[in-house]
Amino acid sequence: MPVLPTTYLKFDDQYAFRSTGSTTAALIFILHTVTRLLTTQPYVVVIALDFSKAFDKVCHRTLLDKMADLDIPDDVYNWLVSYFGGHSHCTRYGGESLPS
Repeated sequence: MPVLPTTYLKFDDQYAFRSTGSTTAALIFILHTVTRLLTTQPYVVVIALDFSKAFDKVCHRTLLDKMADLDIPDDVYNWLVSYFGGHSHCTRYGGESLPS
């Protein structure tokens, strides 16, 4: 069985909800990081999630079921389960609310 690299979550480079953060700053940081990594690595994998309005559009259980089928580290999947555990979802159709 191959040895997988240690995974960890690091949030000190988050740009949302900070007075000095911006989309432009985040993109520059990502571009700089990927460019730097490509000087020593043959490729770089970037996984980006946009949660804006996500709670209005997606059934959390369905999303997590689909994420479970992806080849992502358990730490990342467990973080997503924990993150969505504190939120709720409701679908409105034809004037009626259908909780999920």
